[in-house]
Amino acid sequence: MVRNTLPNPYRELEYKDWWHPEKLSPESPLLNEKQLSQFREDGFIVVTGLWPEDTIAQASKEAAILHPAENVIEKHQSFTQMPFFEDKGGTDDRGPDAAANQMTIHPRALALVAQLMNTEEMNLRLSQSHIIAKYGAQIDKPGDPNHGHITGDQELHVDYGNNTLLVPPLTTSPEAIACLCYYSDVDECGGATHFAKALPGELTSYDPKRFNPPGFNAVNGSRDNPSPRSKENIDRLYEEEKPVYYKPGTCILYGLNAWHRGTPAALGKVRYTHHHVWRHRDAEWVNWQSIAPKMYGMPTRYLEQLSVLQRTVLGFAAPGNAYWTKETIDAVGQRYPGMDMTPYKEGQKS
Repeated sequence: MVRNTLPNPYRELEYKDWWHPEKLSPESPLLNEKQLSQFREDGFIVVTGLWPEDTIAQASKEAAILHPAENVIEKHQSFTQMPFFEDKGGTDDRGPDAAANQMTIHPRALALVAQLMNTEEMNLRLSQSHIIAKYGAQIDKPGDPNHGHITGDQELHVDYGNNTLLVPPLTTSPEAIACLCYYSDVDECGGATHFAKALPGELTSYDPKRFNPPGFNAVNGSRDNPSPRSKENIDRLYEEEKPVYYKPGTCILYGLNAWHRGTPAALGKVRYTHHHVWRHRDAEWVNWQSIAPKMYGMPTRYLEQLSVLQRTVLGFAAPGNAYWTKETIDAVGQRYPGMDMTPYKEGQKS
């Protein structure tokens, strides 16, 4: 794949040159056996229809409110972590009902992620949820080899380097699943994420010739950890990578060891994306953000109105956990007066 740092990089691509999304059923977000096998072999899958269209439409509007175009143009990129529209001053009550705050804990999303991790939904915990706005700015430095190119191009990499100090285990039950959801349209905004299928044996072996170090780049790996990969394997990844053909609501679900890279937004355009990572409750070493400090600024109504599952994914102790005693149940009930504490009381008895 030709590096796409110049304007209009996709104009000569054909249908076969893209990763196209699988359409999920409105009745169930789960993958069929063929799709699930594809995910386990490739390390990622592109889907659409995971979230309801009205949720995507509203979240897309909220992303633009959170990141006004004029601010993004000035900085070239803007970043906001969940919870969105948290209000420490007590005058903004949008947060609890914001669609962007429902995306990461939406029942359809949790069901699909649990399937990919081969676990129960109550075992999921949120590790990361943030929205990024990316602006396509042209480099204006005469004499610079990048003059005329657009900012924002990345090398192929894997994501476990900045999500855990360890490496993903060799298993068909991943300890974490990442999801990149688009709020923009590739035909307008460019900036398609490129993915490359895992090399044969890569997801089932720590063989140095296949193993993917987190700081990998096209030549030497990270500065401190040169890649043991052969140039042949590196070249193959770049030759076989494809951009994702996306519309609002298209998303890529992938393991933290999947090869991918970000690319520049179209010149003068802003591209909005929502990035998520869920981990298994036992994988405490996968931890990108703590949601508690920002949640402190949200009206209590947000947590009060969520289901037990949704609160658990966000970090609440599950019913039956040793944390729950008569004293803690009473105290949490006082902190969140609108919360039904019955499931936590009943969990003590089981």
